[in-house]
Amino acid sequence: MTDESTESAGSAASTDGKRLDVRPGLIGTAIALLASAGVSVWGWIHIPDDARIPTHWGASGEADGFSDKLPALIQAPLIMLAFSALFTLLPRLVSRERMGSARVYIVAWIGALLLISALHAVTILNAAGGQLPAVRVAMAGVGVLYLLLGNYLPKSRGGSAAGGGDRWAAQERKISRRTQRLGGRLLAGLGLFLVIFGFVLPIPALTVIMLVGTVAIGLTLALYSWWSFDPRQN
Repeated sequence: MTDESTESAGSAASTDGKRLDVRPGLIGTAIALLASAGVSVWGWIHIPDDARIPTHWGASGEADGFSDKLPALIQAPLIMLAFSALFTLLPRLVSRERMGSARVYIVAWIGALLLISALHAVTILNAAGGQLPAVRVAMAGVGVLYLLLGNYLPKSRGGSAAGGGDRWAAQERKISRRTQRLGGRLLAGLGLFLVIFGFVLPIPALTVIMLVGTVAIGLTLALYSWWSFDPRQN
């Protein structure tokens, strides 16, 4: 049996009858919530009661949304709770085969929590008198998240096919692995660009590059998967 066949068989076996383990994500959620709660308590002590705190920024990098003290302090923790609740419920609503790589799922979950926590810290520090570039920190944070996903995506195994003949299932797994490798390289490339130039390029240009790049990667992977499919193997 070839290595590729062994990998395919292992991938199928790993998904049969098993539900994705969300415990690492829940642990990450607890840590992120504790850290953000600590930042909020610090902010409650150091930020004036009548402060108007920037909580949203436009594409130019200028703040265009403000909140009172209490909503600004609890906004990020509430977002993290809702986000983690969604990621906890998804494995119960979607079959394990369609969830894809557990490792990538957990990395995306925890990486997003870290990004929200970092932005919350920057927001509160700035409200207390700091001068950190919130939008640039966000861009660099997205870059780090893309780098993490780009690193783990090629190492993940394609899920087993639901239905179809053996040749169809084998082709689907093969295409999935190739698409994941390509997606990993593209995401890592975009992420590295955002990390390197996140504090250098004008913010409007960074915003366009991030949005257009993300959409372009998604379209590229969809087209690559479609182009790679050979109907003659059905």
